[in-house]
Amino acid sequence: MAQSNGKAEEDFDEEEFQKSLKKPLVKYSDCPTEMGNEAVEVVTTALDKFAASRDYEAASMLIKNVLDKKFGQSWEVVVGEAFAFDVSCQQRFLLHLYYGKTGVLCYKS
Repeated sequence: MAQSNGKAEEDFDEEEFQKSLKKPLVKYSDCPTEMGNEAVEVVTTALDKFAASRDYEAASMLIKNVLDKKFGQSWEVVVGEAFAFDVSCQQRFLLHLYYGKTGVLCYKS
């Protein structure tokens, strides 16, 4: 960071800086590219809306409803900070990602 007259030119708020770096990290996806990108967008929108209150139930319901409308019925969604999974699902309909410290699993049963 450049210095002038002993002071930093820009003062960063650490919380805002961390928020600007918050991007979804897709751990596994066997969805077609376009479907996967749309699903990631739906997940990030839902988590942005409900993350402050940590209302994971409302976030998962919103994600499920949108995915059901866009890609057909039978989607299952798990949202949380600490979980493991072993699921059987249709091929090409599984997405596992992290958004900040929150993990999300979306699959079609």
